Amino acid sequence: MLNTRGLEPPELASVRIVFTPAGLVLSGTITTKEPGSALSLFFRAVHELSIAERIQELCIDVRALTLVNSSALRLFIDWAIWVSQPPGASYKLRFIPSPHVTWQRLSFPPLAQLAAKHLILEDGA
Repeated sequence: MLNTRGLEPPELASVRIVFTPAGLVLSGTITTKEPGSALSLFFRAVHELSIAERIQELCIDVRALTLVNSSALRLFIDWAIWVSQPPGASYKLRFIPSPHVTWQRLSFPPLAQLAAKHLILEDGA
């Protein structure tokens, strides 16, 4: 379980981010022109906290994230890279995508191959 005291999700109009005991739940859409400015810093902080706290696995539930643009997709690619390189390789990143959301069905399998030893795809059906 991640100790998230002092770490607040960014406030964005179209996406909601909630901490859970297992990790994060993202819902809504990420279609702003440059989502990386706020989200990248937040995701990087969660990644670094995961390393510092030596967690075994961090779960990111994206089933309710219905639409993202290519800039937002890059955020997940970056996280896959972070977790696959030392010191990030100390934990597993588990994504829970929905098989009913087209962008997730098409994007997460290649992402899982990018970081095959450290990224897990759970069936979100």
